[in-house]
Amino acid sequence: MAHIVLIPYGLTSRLNTSLELANRLRRSGHTITFVSHSDIGPDVVDHDHDFVRVVDDERIGQSVRAAKANPVGWIAGMRKARKDTINTDEFERVIARLHPDMLLIDIEMHYATIATASLGIPTMLMMNWFSIYRSPGLPPHNSELVPSADPNLELDIDRAWRRVRFGSYAASVKHKLGRRGVGDFLRPVSYGTNYLADLEQVARSRGYDLDANTDRRQWLRPFMYTRLPVLSFTAREMDFPHDAHPNLHYGGPMIPANRPEGRLDANSRHQWEQFLETRERQAPDRPLVYCSLGSYWSDPRFLSTVIDTFRRRTEWDLVLGLGRQATTETLPRLPDNVLPLAWAPQLQVLATADCAITHGGSSSVHECVASEVPVAVYPPRLLDQGGIAARVEYHGLGVMGSFNGGRPEALEGHIARLLDDRDIRSNVHSMRLVFDRYRDNDIAVGLVERQIATGSADRGVG
Repeated sequence: MAHIVLIPYGLTSRLNTSLELANRLRRSGHTITFVSHSDIGPDVVDHDHDFVRVVDDERIGQSVRAAKANPVGWIAGMRKARKDTINTDEFERVIARLHPDMLLIDIEMHYATIATASLGIPTMLMMNWFSIYRSPGLPPHNSELVPSADPNLELDIDRAWRRVRFGSYAASVKHKLGRRGVGDFLRPVSYGTNYLADLEQVARSRGYDLDANTDRRQWLRPFMYTRLPVLSFTAREMDFPHDAHPNLHYGGPMIPANRPEGRLDANSRHQWEQFLETRERQAPDRPLVYCSLGSYWSDPRFLSTVIDTFRRRTEWDLVLGLGRQATTETLPRLPDNVLPLAWAPQLQVLATADCAITHGGSSSVHECVASEVPVAVYPPRLLDQGGIAARVEYHGLGVMGSFNGGRPEALEGHIARLLDDRDIRSNVHSMRLVFDRYRDNDIAVGLVERQIATGSADRGVG
């Protein structure tokens, strides 16, 4: 059996999917070690996997930030720190010492992907997105366009891709002309960097040809890898119809039957258990709605709209997961039928919920479908949420709302529809069965094992 090293991104949703994949690989007999610059040790240990933290980027950065009192010395120190963080071989040393048979690296952990390219280890990139490659008839992942018979659709899709290209170019210009552009000469390089200037220098220090191995015309900024296989934690059946890129492999959603809720504080756990006990004793048939905007982002205006909706509809109950991105102090007065939780045990809540409201994070939507909970998606148009909302709409798994619409009546109508629409519930049930097949047939594990068996390690270093 193989020793596999996983290098995840620090976001909660991505870490959860990486942990579930690791658990499935271990059940198939493989040994797993996590390597990360983020402090994910407690979560990894909860799942009984080994963990190694890489720290050179943070250690070097801290050593010069303490010297800001002397501007001349600080600038020289920052220049040296940047050079040191670009050239440190910590990733290479750690991975070489672990001697893995394969690397599974989050698609946005560019430093790790570039730094380990010379080691000759078979590598697969991981992502929580649907297809992010440009393909005929496929909108970019941030677009809310839904495939249809509209004769103007192709033009709309082409314009959406042009906006992606222009947005990438505009962001690059803004970066170079702003304070962060100055930082390209002074800033220590983080292992989690997505800045092109940082990655160009990291690549140059390793002899990695970015032009030959990446494509800047795709959806992902600052670039997409062209030689590495990509494991998507999504189901092809939930994507839009298209000819899949040969590097893209759908492994299915990584949703555990249960998971440790290490971020759930004692107070939230007590509130949830007390709420559930009271509900089961007094009113088990009252419709229960779950709302969460994830752990990365929140918007007080939208949360106020949600709360106003439940102030109007007192016959509905709401569990409001704040993801520690908001507090009850920042919200309007809450009616009695709303339970706010700093951190909600999402899988447990979904097990009893009748429908859900979400911003469109892929993990949240997948967990709703796996729990057979129809979903109202209100994407904030930040990253990939618009594309996920469009896929929910296309496959009839829920409804897509306008995040800028602040009227509680609109949200109220969506909730009422989700509670009553049998067709949506049937579609959600069918998609849940699709998810089950990916899990029961260990599709993701099989894809990883086939990659190990091929032994391909062409990472473009020369």
